[in-house]
Amino acid sequence: MIMVTDTLMHPRPKPSSQKTASPTQGKRTSTPRRIALQPRQAQSPNSSRQTAWMSASNLRAQAARRGRLAATTPIAVMATMTQTGAARTRRMTTLTRPMRAIGSAVLALVLVSLMAACSHDHSHEAGHGHDDHGNDHHAHGHGDADDGRPTVVITHFTGSSELFMEYPALVVGEESRFLAHFTRLADFAPVRDGVLDVELLQQGRLKARFRVRAPARDGLFTPVIQPREPGEYDLVLKLSGEDLNTTHALGKVDVYATIDAVPPAEDVPDSGVSYLKEQQWQGEFDLAQADVRAVQASVPASATITAPPDRFATLRAPSAGIVASTAEGFPSIGARVERGQQLATLRPLLSAGTDAATLNLALERAEANERLAQQDLARHRRLFASGAIAEHRVHEAENTLEVARAETRAARARVVQLANATSRAGIAIIAPISGRLVDLRITPGAVVEVDSMLAQIAGDSELWLRADVAEADAPRISRPDGAWFDLGDRRVRLDVGDNAHLIAVGGVIDDTRRTLPVILGFATSDVGLRINQRVAAHILTGEQVQAVTVPRSALIDDGGQPIVYVQRGGETFERRAVRTGLRDAEFVAITHGLAAGERVVSQGAYDVHLAAADPAEAGHGHAH
Repeated sequence: MIMVTDTLMHPRPKPSSQKTASPTQGKRTSTPRRIALQPRQAQSPNSSRQTAWMSASNLRAQAARRGRLAATTPIAVMATMTQTGAARTRRMTTLTRPMRAIGSAVLALVLVSLMAACSHDHSHEAGHGHDDHGNDHHAHGHGDADDGRPTVVITHFTGSSELFMEYPALVVGEESRFLAHFTRLADFAPVRDGVLDVELLQQGRLKARFRVRAPARDGLFTPVIQPREPGEYDLVLKLSGEDLNTTHALGKVDVYATIDAVPPAEDVPDSGVSYLKEQQWQGEFDLAQADVRAVQASVPASATITAPPDRFATLRAPSAGIVASTAEGFPSIGARVERGQQLATLRPLLSAGTDAATLNLALERAEANERLAQQDLARHRRLFASGAIAEHRVHEAENTLEVARAETRAARARVVQLANATSRAGIAIIAPISGRLVDLRITPGAVVEVDSMLAQIAGDSELWLRADVAEADAPRISRPDGAWFDLGDRRVRLDVGDNAHLIAVGGVIDDTRRTLPVILGFATSDVGLRINQRVAAHILTGEQVQAVTVPRSALIDDGGQPIVYVQRGGETFERRAVRTGLRDAEFVAITHGLAAGERVVSQGAYDVHLAAADPAEAGHGHAH
């Protein structure tokens, strides 16, 4: 038999002013209306649709038995099945549509009866009220069945999903509506599509299957289970969707012969913090399992991103002048340059009062001095050959000639500069290393002073992290094995022997800053880093311990006391005070208060903290 259900939705309830609520207080389950259909036969070419209607009297009877109907306009529920040989089809119609014409008296009577039943049952809806302070309260909507059966609550994890589920104890012939919340662990978001199969198995053989083809709303599937035979079964939920396929094998479950055979629920006090699935899904929320792992000790240090000395160059002006581009064009920041490449030309500025005639006179004087020096050198060489003078007199004459030639070249260049004013007349600005232009302070035509900075070039193979460790922490630094620091909203970790190497640990304390330098080298693949950028780093000292750990984001500082929120159920959390030990880039060692395997809130812990302080601040509950 195939179960077709139409779920009656109730108004969204609000949370109680208490931090938690007992599973049996103020909770309720909405009642599904159902129609049992015969298994569909194979269709023939002359098959047609037949519409089966539930009468108003049946609806009223179900409403009286379950104690409620939806607080919305009543709907005439119908199911459609295909029968072979049927030749008639009725149109599917809801009674919420305006009657365009006066129908039969029977239809009017059905409408009046339905509205009377809805009005009567709505007055008995549970879970909504007000406390003494005027705050709205809603039961969570998960609770014991109307017939007194206790509620089974399950929280179960697979590698890809979390299942939080509540349902009345299973009894032969009785409906049990499952409230199955599915969360995708990859992003802790509700599962928004998929087909859910609830299976009962014995000794590996399928005994019954109940299916819903879509969630009632995001994250919530509400299959109705009605077992036929008592006994012990294996309960399995299989979810198949576009972005998630998962199986939750929940172990043994009992199906009781009668309601009287169901054992009473244990009275377990609930002192946890309630934080509903809808609240978890709406914000940044995640869980993490406390595991035993190695935690590395670290010390804080102010650090700067620098370039290795042999892979960084600053270009300065050798004299005052005017910047000119080369024939290949003018470079830009970020451009790749090669060693020996000419980046620009610097035309020296002429002194005040200099004109073409003066420059030509200076050139002629320099050329005359050069000719005189050549003649003097020739005369000294003859005298030396005859033994009249010492050899050093010849060397002095050679040096005088070289100076005269240099003065001639300079004078000629000044004349050419004034006459032609081209980019080739001047001092070439040459790249001393290969790399990228990380800073450029000049533009064509700019006037620069002597020794002013023109550009900076950084090699693109490696960067350095230079950290200054405080003098008090210096004894803990012998051979550091890495570092970590935050860069915006992400964390950068450097591990010696993996993606970094140790350059040096200072041998003396800086007498001005009272710090010890520690330098690590690493590849420049991270484009978010800039030379001379300052970061708040943590230097790994090399000390490590094995301990139960949680993510750093799981800790809340509550008046100086570190606390975590431990998951006790899908929507219940416990405030737990802990003692902490070593901390590294991602994890904190917990020395007391938490056991391995427990799950803590790793994202959204502060929101749960607010819910613990004042449930009204964290949002309202819900009903199903």
